[in-house]
Amino acid sequence: MTPAEAAATLFQTMPRPITISHLKEYGIEAAETHIPEIAREILSLNLYWVLAAVDAQIPTKYRAVIKEALFDAICNEWWDSGRFGSGSWSEYQRELAVRREHYAHLVDCEGISHSGICAEVAGMIEDQGLISSDDRSKMLVLLIDFAPASEYGRLLEE
Repeated sequence: MTPAEAAATLFQTMPRPITISHLKEYGIEAAETHIPEIAREILSLNLYWVLAAVDAQIPTKYRAVIKEALFDAICNEWWDSGRFGSGSWSEYQRELAVRREHYAHLVDCEGISHSGICAEVAGMIEDQGLISSDDRSKMLVLLIDFAPASEYGRLLEE
């Protein structure tokens, strides 16, 4: 598999931006205006796992090519549609770097599992007032389903 094919496969595996109907399937109530912010948090969570898998599975010389192709696909297919709220892609890159650093600390230094990271994100979404505290556990289930970390690693092993 070429780096471009790996990036395309990762992009196709990532869940599409969340919609109000996805939330309703999980019994989560959220305002339509909050969907882009929730989608952004889910994107950041997925990119954390995707990029961790790339760093763990792919030789160094191919990582930048895969990341660039993946980011181009996300930007062109999803970002420009406005499904992730306001702000530019470059502004989001800084936000993503902060999220990745935080999640990496939780995983590497505190030994937090995939489910634990999903619980952290569910708490962040609640803390931002995007969902009610009653829906936090439902958001956790959604995040576990919408952030298939082991799937990313499996794909890159191939």
